[in-house]
Parts: sequence; structure tokens; C-alpha cells
Amino acid sequence: MNREVAKKRILGRGWLANQSPDLKAAVMRHARLISVSKGDSLFHSGDEPGGIYGIVSGGVSMWIAGRSLENRLGHIGRCGTWFGYAPLVRGGPRSLLLSFSVSEPGWLFGVSLSRLQEIASISPEHQRALLSISDYGLEIALHTIETLMIRNSERRIAATLLRIAPHVEDVPKGTPDEILLTQAQLGEMANAERKVVNRALSRMEREGWLVVSYGRIRLVDRDAIDAFWKEA
Repeated sequence: MNREVAKKRILGRGWLANQSPDLKAAVMRHARLISVSKGDSLFHSGDEPGGIYGIVSGGVSMWIAGRSLENRLGHIGRCGTWFGYAPLVRGGPRSLLLSFSVSEPGWLFGVSLSRLQEIASISPEHQRALLSISDYGLEIALHTIETLMIRNSERRIAATLLRIAPHVEDVPKGTPDEILLTQAQLGEMANAERKVVNRALSRMEREGWLVVSYGRIRLVDRDAIDAFWKEA
């Protein structure tokens, strides 16, 4: 991907899009554009600090370690999402609860911790702006909780699909609007048994809202899926 195209994308959505021109320029001056492939591991729980990544394209799986320390898929980040900021915000090694890996090939911007510390030292305003990145992570967590609180399992699955789907404007015209995802992974994120996921997807496929194939789900009618999960 051309750097200028990537820069326009990352500056158009999410945490960095809402910062001052000076902060944007400082971050982008030190940001490296990185190509990633499906399956690449980015951070493991407890890793030493290494900086932050911002998603330009593709999808990044966010894994949560529960009490059993078994990783469970919680969310898929999309364009404009920044992650890996715990060492910047609170210092020390990375969280023992979170890991990140690439679920869909794409591009990321990476900024090292030392460069972020340089930017923070420029002014109190820059420091506050960098620390505000955690607010955007909290929004993702709250959105995830919101979908998990939906009592009806089929509607919870529908809401989860929309939560993890690419932004509509990021789907090139004439290309499939799809998510690379297994039914087991969807069930994990929606807290639903495999048979419930199968039933929900079959229903939505019969309605013509999506198409299921091996390892992927193509969205045909997002509006209908959105209306379905919001039904009283």
C-alpha cells in the first residue's frame, strides 16, 4: 500500500483522527508502515514493551486470557484502531490478559515506545493526547460488553457480526463485503454454542442477509442484520 494512502486512512478514523495537527504530524513522522499476513503474532501476553500499532487495513484478532489463562477471541479490530498501548500508559511489560494476532492480511502503522516517549516529552498537551488512546480502547470494550448483554442468542450473534465487520466505507466497490471467520470463532466472540451459531446463520442466510462459506461470512444486507438485532 502507498504510504500516503495509508496515512490518509489512519488519519480519517479513530484515536489519531481526533488529535491536533501537531500531534498527528509527530506520530506520523515516526510511524513505520508494515505489511502483515494472516496468522502473524503481534504481541503476546506479558511481552516486553515494544510500542503501538494502528490498523490501516485488514483485521487484528484480540485475544483475552480468562481465569484459566486460556486465550479466547474477544474482538477483531479494524481500520483506525490502535493497540499495544498499556506500557505507554502505565509502564512495565504488556498485560497478561491480552494478545494480538492478524486475522486478515493488511497493513499497520507501528510507532516504537521510545519515539512515543519523545513525543510525550514535547508538551503536556502531547502527553495527554497520547494517554487518551486508552479511552478508545475502553470504547471497544464497552461495545463488546453491550453486544454480550443481548439476551437473545441469535440477535447477539447478529450484533457481534456487525461489531467485527469491516467499516462499510472500507469495502472497495465491486468486492465482497466479508469477514474471514469460522463459525466456532463467531460463537466464541458471541458467547454462543456452535449449534446456536449454525441456526442463527442459517436463518440469516435464508433471509438473504448473508452468505456462509468455508472460513468466511459474506454480508449482503447489513441494514437488515442491524434491524434484526435491534428488534424489541
